[in-house]
Amino acid sequence: MANSRCTLRVTVWHTAPDPAWDLAVLCQGLLIVHSGPVIRGVRPGTGPLPARDPVSGVDLSTFTVLANVRPVLL
Repeated sequence: MANSRCTLRVTVWHTAPDPAWDLAVLCQGLLIVHSGPVIRGVRPGTGPLPARDPVSGVDLSTFTVLANVRPVLL
């Protein structure tokens, strides 16, 4: 059975921009090296991209990864 593909977006908020970016890079790396029975493989998408939350003013960093997942028959 073929893989299904999905895009996962992760956003990390922190009190300063550098720790937010560092944590986003760590999370992205952990997702990319992960492999298991449901998530078969992950590739980097975009980012991490630093930004500031327009509502709260808190620093954040966001990224996406492209995941190949095992399809489930219903």
